[in-house]
Amino acid sequence: MALLEMDFRSGALGFHEEVIVSLPDSPANRPYPVLWLFHGANQDCTEWLRLTSIDRYANSRGLAVIMPAMSNGHGQDMVHGMNYWTMVNEELPAAMHYMLPCLSDRREENYTGGASMGGYVAYKLALNNPDKYCAAGAFGGALDIISILSGTANDGHVALSPTFSNAFGSADNIRRTNGDIIWLASNLVREGKCPRLWSLVGDKDFGYRQVCGAVEKFKAAGCDITDLYGDGGHSFDLWDRYVERFLDWLDIPKGVN
Repeated sequence: MALLEMDFRSGALGFHEEVIVSLPDSPANRPYPVLWLFHGANQDCTEWLRLTSIDRYANSRGLAVIMPAMSNGHGQDMVHGMNYWTMVNEELPAAMHYMLPCLSDRREENYTGGASMGGYVAYKLALNNPDKYCAAGAFGGALDIISILSGTANDGHVALSPTFSNAFGSADNIRRTNGDIIWLASNLVREGKCPRLWSLVGDKDFGYRQVCGAVEKFKAAGCDITDLYGDGGHSFDLWDRYVERFLDWLDIPKGVN
């Protein structure tokens, strides 16, 4: 695979933001399908490369992977901080497609995924743009963000993290907005436009009950969601074991490279 370390100018952030791109070895005789892959809080854009074999898995399937830095922005135009939603939702895709015309822009070949905070961002991006992304996956995702912020997720200590309050403020700030992903999904189901969803959580994850509760809400809304439960915690030790299963679920065949 080709590994590109890039900086692009973000007007929303007011500085250059880092993004790592993994491209398949074989030259494309057609645009590469793309996985937009997001890191968790207190991590950076190198986490997926350093702690999983995502580049090897993607290379074997002819899949491009875009991994941007997001700081602790939770994919939000933050209450106290930077405009990470504008960067992720508008500037990043535009910059990558401009700089890398080998990337597919077809909905059926664009997917989102992420770990922890990044799982929420992956869902938010796909559910706000069902015409651009066909599927989203979360590894230990902070999916029931309303319950986390309101302290009703049975994992109340999660809501105390300042990264949540800086990004969202309170639950009321995002209820029935583009950050309320369960509400968004329920609306899309009624319109017949909801992307496919995938969720993995470890049985020792501190957010286990929060993820389980979110999955049940997505199911109740009528979403097509695949939920997996592994032996492990909130860690890449677990998540790396399921990356290939996620790519299989996306229906990206092996044997390209």
